[in-house]
Amino acid sequence: MEFYPGGRNPGGQHTLMDGGAPAGEATRSRFSRLTERFLGRRRNYVVDPSYQVRSAIIAVLGMAFLLVFAGALFHLLSIENARLVARRAPNLTGAAGSGELRSVLYLVAVGLFFVAVVFAIEILETHKTAGVVYKVTRGLRELQGGCWGTRVTLRRHDNFKEMEEAFNAATRALRDELDQDLRGLQGIEGQVRLIAREFESGNREGALVLLRQVAGELQSLRERKRNLMEAAPGVPPERKDS
Repeated sequence: MEFYPGGRNPGGQHTLMDGGAPAGEATRSRFSRLTERFLGRRRNYVVDPSYQVRSAIIAVLGMAFLLVFAGALFHLLSIENARLVARRAPNLTGAAGSGELRSVLYLVAVGLFFVAVVFAIEILETHKTAGVVYKVTRGLRELQGGCWGTRVTLRRHDNFKEMEEAFNAATRALRDELDQDLRGLQGIEGQVRLIAREFESGNREGALVLLRQVAGELQSLRERKRNLMEAAPGVPPERKDS
């Protein structure tokens, strides 16, 4: 093992013996923390391309129209100005024309830059909504697949935070209902075992009493499930095609 004065590797490479983190990694870490603070931790900002691109195009259509209108108006003014210059100073016509062309190109370039900036900002803004729709849809599909313990966790900068609260409250109510049903079924299972023992011991009357209790509990469970299938108050029933 070689020792280098000052503790620095002459090759300029960072090793474990140097300690700390390289300057590039520290810079990237600070930059990532800054972007996460303002944009959130989402890495893919195009969650729903059709919705986000359509919204961004609608947002920049007005600017694009103004850009075309301003370019056409500036071009007409340049033509009129070139005519006036040609009448008063024919020798300056070429220089004036090239200067006006540069001005038009500069106007178009600046306008396109702002259109691109607005397009990018709209993509970053719409992902706060598209990400919510994606997560809630995924959670609903998990519920459809029988995973009643699913939850939705939105990021701090996402829109529609109330959807997170409503979704998690709904799944929590489903889990509570399922837990109540499991406890009821566990009680019925215990009663069935007790009925079997009563039959084995020859106590037919006691077994019949327990059977009636089990039938009542099963009927109560069935009625409760039937009530859950009914439409909520104020919600119109689904229309059936004739």
